[in-house]
Amino acid sequence: MKLKFFIAMGVAVLPLIGGCAITTHPLAAIGPGTVDKAGKGPDGYLEVFTATRTVDADFHNYFELHDGYDIKDTSGETIKFVANHDSNIDEGVDQVSLRPGKYILVARSTWCGLMKIPVEIVQGRLTEVHLDGNNWSPVPRPAASQLVFLPNGEVAGWKSN
Repeated sequence: MKLKFFIAMGVAVLPLIGGCAITTHPLAAIGPGTVDKAGKGPDGYLEVFTATRTVDADFHNYFELHDGYDIKDTSGETIKFVANHDSNIDEGVDQVSLRPGKYILVARSTWCGLMKIPVEIVQGRLTEVHLDGNNWSPVPRPAASQLVFLPNGEVAGWKSN
C-alpha cells in the first residue's frame, strides 16, 4: 500500500519537475524594458533577481541574499561571475555594466532551478531578469507577446526586440 502511494506521488510530481527543464522549454531572449532605467555611455546594464537564500547574519537577523550567477558569451565562454550581493545583509542585486550584445546567463530560479537564460544588452539601457519567484509584473501591463515567461508561467522579463 505504501509503495503504491509513493509511486502515485512520483507520477504526480514528475510533470511539475519537468515543467522547468530548460532543455525542453528554451526561453526567448530577455532585453530591456520599455521604460529607460539606465544611464548614458557605451555600455548597457544588467540586473538579475536570482533565487534567494536566507542567511542569519547576526543572531536572528535574517536576510534574503540573491544567489550569484555566471555571464557567458554566445560561444559558452564565461565572461564574469556576479556575486549579486556585497555582504550578508545586502538584499539588493548588483547592477552589471556590459558591452552591448547577446549573452547567456547561468542562474538559479526559485521554482525552475539552474537555468540558461539568453539576454540582450543594449547601449544605455537596463535589462532586468526576474527569477526570484516574487511574481514581477511590469506596469502598465503589456501584451503577453512582449514578455518572456519561465516554464512555470512566471514573467522573467521583457522580450528582446
